Amino acid sequence: MGTLLLSGTLLLLLACTGQSSPVKHPSEDAVAAVQQERKQSQKTAIILDAFQILDSDGGSKNFVLQMDKEGKCYLGEEFLGTITASGELKSDKGEILVHLRGDELLSDEGKVILLIKEDGTIVNGSGKDITWGADGRLKSDELGLKLVPADSKAKRAASLLMYSYFGSANAEPQP
Repeated sequence: MGTLLLSGTLLLLLACTGQSSPVKHPSEDAVAAVQQERKQSQKTAIILDAFQILDSDGGSKNFVLQMDKEGKCYLGEEFLGTITASGELKSDKGEILVHLRGDELLSDEGKVILLIKEDGTIVNGSGKDITWGADGRLKSDELGLKLVPADSKAKRAASLLMYSYFGSANAEPQP
């Protein structure tokens, strides 16, 4: 009898507050958000296409960063690692060194290092973005590099490889 009385009181309270229909549970929104995030994470973060990064004057034949169409990266003949279509740079042992989450390049500890946009533009927090020109030259005061072919669709991968080779040793994680 007490349970029936409590149930009736609850229904009366719900009717008085205008909540006669069931309340939408917040976990439904959370499930939808997780499903959307999964769909976005399955999108290709990196286009895998063969390219080379050379001295812009073409002077050094020994200095060539390159990636083949499978994402394998080399300095000359030395294997450096593999870039995956999901935006991971893996060592020769398969360890994830850095990875992209959206435009954010994250360290293996999950700290944001810098941003690499889809067009390969690097945003490192200095206030001066680093981009690839139409002629393939890297627009940077410090590095005289050129991407071959200049119209490569893999500019984001080139930026990831270039940063990983030149910038990772002395870069500060971004706040």
